[in-house]
Formats: sequence, C-alpha cells, structure tokens
Amino acid sequence: MTRGDVLAIGIAAAIVGALYARYWQPPVAATRFEVRVSGQTIGRYPLDIDREFTVDGKLGVARLKVENGRVRFVASPCRNQVCVRSGWLSHSGDATACLPSRISVVLAGDAGAGLDAMSF
Repeated sequence: MTRGDVLAIGIAAAIVGALYARYWQPPVAATRFEVRVSGQTIGRYPLDIDREFTVDGKLGVARLKVENGRVRFVASPCRNQVCVRSGWLSHSGDATACLPSRISVVLAGDAGAGLDAMSF
C-alpha cells in the first residue's frame, strides 16, 4: 500500500466516523400508541396508564397490555404467535402486527425529537 492509499483510507474512516456521530441518535421514548385493524385506526392511547384490553381482529380477539410506558401483545388468535414473541415496545417508531388477524400497533413520541427516516 502506498502513502496515498493509507491517506484515502484514513480520510474515508474519518468521514464515516463524523457522519455516524452527527446522525446517530438514541431512541426516543414513546408517549402514545395507535391500534389499527384492517388499516383503520380504532384508537390512540397514552402509554402512561397501565391497563390490559382486547382488540377484535379478523381471526378473533387479541389482548394488548400496557405497563410502565410500554406495550405488547399478550395473546393472539394467530397460529405462529409472532406478534406475541415480538415483546415489549417502548420507543417512538416501534411497531408490531398480527398479520393474520390484521391488527397493528404503532408507537409515537415527540414529533421533533429525532429523525423520521434516513436513506443512503
């Protein structure tokens, strides 16, 4: 490797490090979540009230639990239970869905607190 190669690699590494430091942001805590069934919003709920409730989907009733500022599927009528195994959601932008039952949960937080998306 020549000195030019080492210099080019060093500059590229510095640029990548600077971009990472500039655009990386820690996750923003969610303050509310939205429940949708077949694409229709059936409710928006705060995450600061602990509770458990049911949602009627295409296959049957699913149960959601809200606790300590986070939400999760507790039970679902679907066969694979992917939604239940997705666990607790607590950050703005997190989402999970029971696709066979057409139920989805999307979390939201402060609008100006972070990036919505980034592509290269």
